[in-house]
Amino acid sequence: MFDYITGQLVKYDEDYLVVESGGIGYSIKPSRGALDQLSEEGEQVKVFLHLDVKEDDMNLYGFSGPREREIFRMMLSVSRLGPKTALTVLSSMEKSEFRRAILEEEQETLTSIKGIGKKTARRLILELKEKVADMEFETPAEAAGTNQKVSLAMQALTSESMGFSVREARKALSSVRKDGDDLEVEELVQSALKELS
Repeated sequence: MFDYITGQLVKYDEDYLVVESGGIGYSIKPSRGALDQLSEEGEQVKVFLHLDVKEDDMNLYGFSGPREREIFRMMLSVSRLGPKTALTVLSSMEKSEFRRAILEEEQETLTSIKGIGKKTARRLILELKEKVADMEFETPAEAAGTNQKVSLAMQALTSESMGFSVREARKALSSVRKDGDDLEVEELVQSALKELS
């Protein structure tokens, strides 16, 4: 029903974002990939969508692109795997790492994700192995441009050890990146910490 939405980013946090388009504010549950591509509030954004409909509820899930959404929908085909868990998996590892974990049957990698037990990991491997075999993703090294560095810096700043909110981290990183996009991850984190202090 929905493919994507373009509009003004009204507000966002780790758990949801609001995009206004055509006078309507859409509340969307985002993947980390979708969050990582956001700019400042008030800016124009484009988010790819999946509509999940239940008897008593409807939710929009947001993604950085069609491929990320494709993987999410693929996970929804796994028995007893809901959208919340699928989004957690998608936001916990690179697409290429997920593919490798499935193909090489790395249960420990999958069970390291919050909410994924041994039984769920086995179902993911069993039911998705053939589906992901023909899919090609960029490796983390190939995708390691500025966006990847910013993503890793965001993960560090919003980790439990540092404890900054997505909003705080994004604002600091946005200021840091104005000085140049050639900073390494550690330099991005250190510079962002100076902005936050």
